[in-house]
Amino acid sequence: MDNLLAPLGASSHLDEANRVRLQDGLREAAEALETPYDMMIRFLNAGRQLSMIKIGYDLDIFTTLADGEPKSVEQLAAHKGADPLLMSRVLRFLSANRLIAETSKDVFAGNQSTKSLSDPRIQGGLLHAFHISVPAYQALPEYLEENKYQNITGGQCAWHKSANTDLEFFPWAKQNPKILRYFQQLMSVPREGSWLDVIPFVDPSVPAVGDADADRTVFVDIGGNIGHQSARLLAKHPNLGGKIILQDLEETVQRAPKIEGVEFMVHDFFKEQPVKGAKYYYLRAILHDWEDDKAADILRNIIPAMAEDSQILIDDLALPNTGVHWWSTCIDMQMYIMHGAMERTVDQWHSLLDKAGLKVVEIRTYSPVMRNSVIVAVPK
Repeated sequence: MDNLLAPLGASSHLDEANRVRLQDGLREAAEALETPYDMMIRFLNAGRQLSMIKIGYDLDIFTTLADGEPKSVEQLAAHKGADPLLMSRVLRFLSANRLIAETSKDVFAGNQSTKSLSDPRIQGGLLHAFHISVPAYQALPEYLEENKYQNITGGQCAWHKSANTDLEFFPWAKQNPKILRYFQQLMSVPREGSWLDVIPFVDPSVPAVGDADADRTVFVDIGGNIGHQSARLLAKHPNLGGKIILQDLEETVQRAPKIEGVEFMVHDFFKEQPVKGAKYYYLRAILHDWEDDKAADILRNIIPAMAEDSQILIDDLALPNTGVHWWSTCIDMQMYIMHGAMERTVDQWHSLLDKAGLKVVEIRTYSPVMRNSVIVAVPK
């Protein structure tokens, strides 16, 4: 594989479009060589890998091998008091799937995948998938059959069936701190590209932003959790004039670490926006959690607060109307099984905003394949 990729340079030097195009091309080429039996084996193994990764986490395999130093089966087994024979079989599976490296008989070391798997953010994302997403997907076929294959879920999703609960995910997760921590780790994994690259916060042609009155609110981070994006904004524009306000529910605001230059405010986005006349009202990965009716309500609650030059910035996927990438379709189905919601196409965004009394000014895409975008909206 190294010889195959050498002429192309390191993958870290490729931009998203070229890197994903190369990955997809290699996958398609491999699939073109498959017999029906090969295809069956690929799907069978896909259903097993996450469970084996979970076992790798339980046995501290990835964190132990992440330093790159080879370690014997006996060393790895002793760390958790595991049976060396069983440990060798687990390690053999992980190595055969290129998640660790086998250096000699009964000796293993880390590789690039091992280092990634040892990242707490990646670990949180995969453990969230193991405990939450996979059981919900297992429940999905029966759930769809029971509900006669309808898109509108009526508030009950495949996840509710798999978890045997009537609670929505976030209230449920607050009662399950470990799962909530996995979700927060997942949400901290950086996306491809940066929304800050497409919003002109420092621009002489926009004096309300570049030379803002110190008393005016420049940025309202609605449902901003503990402030990752507000902190990124300040890191890029430390001398930004005006106020930055982060809003979320009381329990989130109470546990959020303080950020110099950011004001925290308790607010439920299903109620009218209390900050009047801000330049930007920002919603990151909020509306994809809600069906159109609820999403429109969230947007309508902002409109009365807007000044003449205010804009709503919706940081979400804006999928092409055709030819959606396979990973974006995975995220779309994740929204369905968890929330009865969806990732929206460009046409669907126009429709939603029209329903809310808004119009799309433009869509600024900052990751060309996955279509992470900022939809800029103003009242009609």
